[in-house]
Amino acid sequence: MATIRSSDIQIQACQLWAEAHEREGQGRLFEAEALYTVSAQLGYCLAMNSLAILIEDVMAPPRPLEAVYWLKRAVAAGDDTAAWNLAMRQRHVGHRRWYVHWLKVADQMGHEEATQVLAVATTRDDIWWAIEGVNPPPFVKGPHLA
Repeated sequence: MATIRSSDIQIQACQLWAEAHEREGQGRLFEAEALYTVSAQLGYCLAMNSLAILIEDVMAPPRPLEAVYWLKRAVAAGDDTAAWNLAMRQRHVGHRRWYVHWLKVADQMGHEEATQVLAVATTRDDIWWAIEGVNPPPFVKGPHLA
């Protein structure tokens, strides 16, 4: 009986992600979701992130709880981009406490942009949400510079 190596599983997961990404680009969203899901279940962090974005930001109706599930799994697997994505979700809805929490997680994992943004988020009560070059989140009213 042949032994399946973890590197073989990761190669397969990467191939599935590539197929899913192609299908998503073609607008074949349900096929993309199925392929991303299998790849994510195999432990491929990029698939976990892609699946989360697909099911919350692209497909209708959005499934935010499922998206958070996949992002948290990606964080647990060591993906700093997933922690950043969780922070951005919290920034978007104005939840400063959770925004800072996920920024700290992303920072601890080595996400460079999180390190820069964290300083503003923790010291500036008036513009805690500000990220240079990024529009303010929807809850911000008035003339603010990002």
